[in-house]
Amino acid sequence: MELWTQEHIKLQIPVLAAIAVIVIVLKLTLGKRNRKIRMIPVQFIAVLLVLLEIGKQMVSFMNPNGYDLYCIPLHFCSIYLFMMPLMAFYRGKHQAKLTAVTSTMCVGLLLFMLIYPALIFPASDINNMLTNFLSFHTIAFHNLVLLATVLLFVLELSFPVEKGEKRWVVIATVIFCAVAGSMAQILKTNFANFYSCNIPPLENVRLSLQGVLGYGLSQTIYVLILTVLHILFLLLCYWIYRGLRRLTTRVQPQTVK
Repeated sequence: MELWTQEHIKLQIPVLAAIAVIVIVLKLTLGKRNRKIRMIPVQFIAVLLVLLEIGKQMVSFMNPNGYDLYCIPLHFCSIYLFMMPLMAFYRGKHQAKLTAVTSTMCVGLLLFMLIYPALIFPASDINNMLTNFLSFHTIAFHNLVLLATVLLFVLELSFPVEKGEKRWVVIATVIFCAVAGSMAQILKTNFANFYSCNIPPLENVRLSLQGVLGYGLSQTIYVLILTVLHILFLLLCYWIYRGLRRLTTRVQPQTVK
């Protein structure tokens, strides 16, 4: 189980350096503007995510071998495709909670991109990113979300802590797991690892359980365990988000109507 391949080192170190430069420039130019202005870079990224996904779906549908069900946006990182635009453009009374939930999920990607990027996208995508649009989409999408995540903290786009934030993180996680977990079994496609596990030691445990309990029961237990792990992981991300928000926010902004 290799956390960082040579390909990831060669790609992500320069990307992280570029993100640092972009963030510093935006902090210097927008840091003292109102929240509406500071949100513009995140809005721009949100639009890019949607455009990239449209391109991905068009390429997938034009595949001469037929549409690959794995391209359906039901993976964990597909959450950003929906949550990022909502957070960036929504101005209603639930704006603060939506920002907290989205930021929490972004922290999850931040952790994986720093610790285990090989789980997010394989080295083969890096090798093919200039010749294969789907590989390019995977790398560009995740790194754009990574940039947006850093901007959420550096540009101080969070709100004061609101009662119920943690509950909404759990609710959003359960909804995602219910949808992705169910569709993974129905379509027999590995959305968010709900059909099989990309981490070899855990996959060996899943296969061992099948030999003892049978496919149906072992798969049900596996999905339930994975759901609990998703919830626990995102609760951890929520507390990390709380800590990062406290460290990076000098004066808490008010909700923009």
